[in-house]
Amino acid sequence: TLALEPITLDELNNARLTPRVILRDLLYADVRVRISAGGTGKTTLALFEAVTLALCRPLYGRQPDGPCRTVIVTREDSREILVARLREIMKAMELAPDEIVRVLGQIVIIDKSGESWRLSQVIADVVVPNHATLAELIDALTVWAPDWLILDPLVSFGVGEQRVNDAEQGLIEAFRIIRNRLDCCVEGIHHSGKANAREGTRDQYSGRGGSALADGARMVAVMQPLAPDEWLKETGTRLADGESGIVIALPKLSYSKSQEAIYVRRRGYVFAWERVQRITPEQERQAQAAQVLRFLVSEFAQGRKYSASEIERSTKALNLTRTEIREAATALKVRGDVIYHAYNGKPGSHFEPVTLAEPLGDACPEKAAEGAEND
Repeated sequence: TLALEPITLDELNNARLTPRVILRDLLYADVRVRISAGGTGKTTLALFEAVTLALCRPLYGRQPDGPCRTVIVTREDSREILVARLREIMKAMELAPDEIVRVLGQIVIIDKSGESWRLSQVIADVVVPNHATLAELIDALTVWAPDWLILDPLVSFGVGEQRVNDAEQGLIEAFRIIRNRLDCCVEGIHHSGKANAREGTRDQYSGRGGSALADGARMVAVMQPLAPDEWLKETGTRLADGESGIVIALPKLSYSKSQEAIYVRRRGYVFAWERVQRITPEQERQAQAAQVLRFLVSEFAQGRKYSASEIERSTKALNLTRTEIREAATALKVRGDVIYHAYNGKPGSHFEPVTLAEPLGDACPEKAAEGAEND
């Protein structure tokens, strides 16, 4: 029977606005989903994060209050593979022997990759938590008291994707039972949808399947790989040879104010947080103009000449919008970095970098607006 319990003054005064804080502005004792395409390195990055927190070191500029205990339940990679990755991460971090011992005491790997071990099930055509499996997991972890429980990959712990939102809601309910019993962050590592992966979306609905997962989670992190030009544009720095760039967007973080995306450099098993160099709008416009100028110089040197409309159509080559390219080209003309040769009524109008310009002959350098009109 349902018991109606009045809210007491003590309850009112002592109620917290957030669950237990594990890492402020990132991890709380509630349900979390990490979304990324396959091969992005989400599991390995999670291991790096677990090692960092086990040593009570700052992670992405956030300082934990104490060392954190992490459990990873894998139904994809074997225990041996994950242990090997853990070893390589600690080696890359150049940990001392005593630090390695501390890490090994703070991280547990449970391998269920060879078993049919699911946290939800279908009963009477309804997806519900699998209480037998949940009891097994909770009983095993209660005394050890983890701060962070990671289940990888999420789809392997549910009833499949035929029911989509019902399957996702079943996992959310199972995660909440674990959260309530263990008072820890319960995270599912989830794959992104194919279209979302191709388009590089970073909103909370970037995951494969339905919306119930993101709606039910209280924290959503979306990882996307960045090409070198994308990394440069977003961080203001360049990736070195052999490095790759990852952005971690935080579109949903219910217990914190909106957080900036996290940028991570990776070289092998070395991960480094990138402190983004914020630039002013004027600096960004100057950088775009310089980019367009470099492009025009390179193309002109190879005998390729661009009219005003042609350079504006080079959005993919420059990774800029038409408006950004148009404004950059106008700025270059005003500064005198390029000349626009406009042939009235004839084809062949084009930009020419001043350093490469020859006597104009019968061509007339026109103003930006006139050149665009006569193009």
